[in-house]
Amino acid sequence: MTRRPAADSIRISRRTVRIGIAVTVGLLALLAIVGLAMAARANEPVTVATAAQMQVQRAAAERDVERAYEQSAEQVTKVRALNLAISAAQADQIASKALTDLRTLRHSAFLSLGQVMSMAAAEAETYAVATETRFDQAPVAKQAASPSPVLLAPRFYAIVSRMSELATLLADQATTQLTAAPPSASPSPAPSGSARPSASPSPTR
Repeated sequence: MTRRPAADSIRISRRTVRIGIAVTVGLLALLAIVGLAMAARANEPVTVATAAQMQVQRAAAERDVERAYEQSAEQVTKVRALNLAISAAQADQIASKALTDLRTLRHSAFLSLGQVMSMAAAEAETYAVATETRFDQAPVAKQAASPSPVLLAPRFYAIVSRMSELATLLADQATTQLTAAPPSASPSPAPSGSARPSASPSPTR
């Protein structure tokens, strides 16, 4: 009378063992997959730049920003030196405004570079002024040797590209204004009551 329950008890224990083994094997497989994924991620190349790499990127971006500024400022200065149709006062005003706008644009670009390098606002302002002063004393165009080209990181490249685009636009606008012909004087109205010359009659046949 007591053997049948015992047999049933043995069968339940074996099922439990099988289920336990299956669960254990599944967990081990899952752990193995996670371990492989972590190992593969550890072997991926590091995307954070070193201090030396950041210095190379910053120096290259600074030169590119300054080069865009110098080229556009030189264009405005050369056009202003021409014998223009507008008055000297008008030409001076146009050229002065364009050069001021270019300096403001360059300052903004250097500020953006400082922000990319995680500088605080005051620190970025100091950095921008110091960088401007350094290039004013030693322009890129007058430097003896040009460093090897550097492939800029996306955030640095975006600043340089935008600087070049806007600097070119400012220089071209100033060139157009400087070389524009002065407005022609409007014809004075004819005195009232004066007779207009009549058109000559067409010859008759």
